[in-house]
Amino acid sequence: MSQIRQPFLLSLFISLSFLSLLFLFNSPPIPLPTSTTASFSSLTENLSLSSLSFPPPPRIAYFITGSSGDGSRILRLLYSIFHPRNYYLIHLDHKASMLQRAELALAVKSVKGFGVGENVNVIGKADVMNYEGSTPISVILHGASILLRLNQDWDWFVNLDASDYPLISQDDFLHVMSFVPRDLNFIQHTSKTGWNEHQRIIQVTVDPGLYLGTRGNIFVGTKKRTIPTAFTFFTGSPHVILSRSLVEFSILGLDNFPRTLLLFFSNIKSSHKGYFQTLACNSKNFSNTVVNSNLRLVAWDNPPGKEPRNLRVSDWNRLLGSGVAFAGPFLPNDPVLDKIDPAVLNRKRGRISPGGWCLGETGFGRDPCTQWGDTNVLRPGPGAGRFEKHLLRLLENGTFHSRMCIK
Repeated sequence: MSQIRQPFLLSLFISLSFLSLLFLFNSPPIPLPTSTTASFSSLTENLSLSSLSFPPPPRIAYFITGSSGDGSRILRLLYSIFHPRNYYLIHLDHKASMLQRAELALAVKSVKGFGVGENVNVIGKADVMNYEGSTPISVILHGASILLRLNQDWDWFVNLDASDYPLISQDDFLHVMSFVPRDLNFIQHTSKTGWNEHQRIIQVTVDPGLYLGTRGNIFVGTKKRTIPTAFTFFTGSPHVILSRSLVEFSILGLDNFPRTLLLFFSNIKSSHKGYFQTLACNSKNFSNTVVNSNLRLVAWDNPPGKEPRNLRVSDWNRLLGSGVAFAGPFLPNDPVLDKIDPAVLNRKRGRISPGGWCLGETGFGRDPCTQWGDTNVLRPGPGAGRFEKHLLRLLENGTFHSRMCIK
């Protein structure tokens, strides 16, 4: 990067910043979909017969976030979850320099597989991220709105951190999700709030990142507010898998509830750990579409801390036996990632995880994913079987309905 001329960097920064200038104010309103109540007995039957029939694969819109020094981690994550059918939007927060964004954009562009698909974008203008404040939910909504603007045909929105990693290949993930109703939302949630969560609800907090443009200490008001009565408060993991219809509802919907709810959450600590949970479970069109899982594995210390602990090699059996699609957090270049790559993803260092769309030669160190075939062709492996069994357990009629938005 030191050899790149300043005029080139300036033009690159301008092109990167283009994405941050997308607005939704002139968008025509999108009619709200009529939520379908899935027949889960037929769904589980479809999943169990997945080897006999193949519906069209879905498209996933990934929003990947990181901070200063996370460029290499994000690139490795991108290698592991890339598929030409999907869309990828990357955001480095305000702690990362413009040079780091430029380096990441150039690294992405230099990978032939990424460039051909033109489905990977890097946000040029950073948003402030204060993880204990309300700025994270604004960043997620910003990313979702850009993905809505860029592409009209994706089915699910998935947000990942630079510290996350997949536990199945994209062919496995897309194959199994092909049999899942597109209106389902995978959101880990609960309305049972302990003392800490109760305090989080009644405390009025102000995130200076909303108005100062820099990360600072959160202000906590001296007065408390009452528990909401207009809706039931839900909390859960900040990592979600949202249907396109729910994302459109939260950003473009004619109902004003998403916006009034967002105003409430703008004064709550860690608003990204409750906004989508509360939105979906209090909306009549979506409350019956929420699966109480985000298809992601985390591990906690005993006693648990504020955040999940880092996963490591000693968690290998748990990782492989979980049947979920993603896990985190992992330390950068942790040995367990080097174990996941060959054993689970069939991925070599510096290469895209291969799928049915890769038609190139494999001998003499050649990368098969430099030549593309039909992107609808999937080659699911053993991971698809593990993931299918996990979904079947989640979507059994008794399990699904007994854990869905219980107030």
